[in-house]
Amino acid sequence: MADCDGLISSGVEKDCKTVNAAVGVDKDLILVNYDDFDKELTFATREADDTNKNIDGLTAIQLKAGAVQHIFEGTDYSVIPNVTSEVKEDGDSWFIHSLAFTVYSKLAKDRKTLEDLAESRVIAIARDRSTGLYELFGAEQGLKLSGLERAYVGAQNSNFYTITIATPDVAVVRESTIGELAVSINTNNAS
Repeated sequence: MADCDGLISSGVEKDCKTVNAAVGVDKDLILVNYDDFDKELTFATREADDTNKNIDGLTAIQLKAGAVQHIFEGTDYSVIPNVTSEVKEDGDSWFIHSLAFTVYSKLAKDRKTLEDLAESRVIAIARDRSTGLYELFGAEQGLKLSGLERAYVGAQNSNFYTITIATPDVAVVRESTIGELAVSINTNNAS
């Protein structure tokens, strides 16, 4: 029997590394301009077997050559994904994505990146450090900034930006896919 710090001596065998791993807290967020994302090539990489331990998931998120990845590391922010489904007229589902995260940064370049979100459609990629998998949001239509807030001086979090990026709030613009898990990100594609 597996032994996690000498506490488990009998019963169901435990995978201690997985049981003790941080879940949902150690995430990095990567934002990429929607035009730099290759949707067709990405969905062509769906895994048919379990070679990469991600069966039916994506082998790689394919980005066009020269794509800029804006990375917010998990030590500096938190990511809270929220995906809700709605039923379409034909009985299929579409999904409304909302990703809330907090940026703990006073850097002018980070603020500029966040403000530029209001001008762009992006895909959001959340990387879970405990599993190493990437989760892709906004693959169909992209996501847009829906909220950027900063508490006023005097509040405990006055130096933090609270950001929400979400599916554009137009009834016909919804995602037909829920968040997709991928093993890697590939930027070696020709433009």
